[in-house]
Amino acid sequence: MNLCLKKFIEEKFKKQGKALDLGAGNFSDVNYLKQLGWKCEGVDKNVGVDLVYSNYVFHKLVDREQFVKTAYDNLKVGGWFFLHTFDKSDSNSNSDITSNSLKEMLKRQGFRNIRIRAFDYYDKEKGHNHWHKILEATSQK
Repeated sequence: MNLCLKKFIEEKFKKQGKALDLGAGNFSDVNYLKQLGWKCEGVDKNVGVDLVYSNYVFHKLVDREQFVKTAYDNLKVGGWFFLHTFDKSDSNSNSDITSNSLKEMLKRQGFRNIRIRAFDYYDKEKGHNHWHKILEATSQK
């Protein structure tokens, strides 16, 4: 395990928690943390994953292009990207995303089999109770 990370964990955490290792390499840190009782996952570009997904965060990001690039870079060839975000026409959100802008962003990154679906969804969460216009994007590396 990375000795500096080990020291940091010992100093900052009194009990086990959850961790995510971005750039896990050979997963030695992930495995070590699991041995200590942590719930830990890892992702490495060289290993790749089958699915990257994001629900209702994309519209809040400052650098969406970088987010899409990171998703693409971490997928295995043939892996899938799934995204839910709010459409620009959603009056309950501050989104500026349209079907076309999202599709173009995915194309620029190299995604294929891009499908964009817009639909209405009634949000029944406590304190919400209103309609949303949702964009669903699926694409493949």
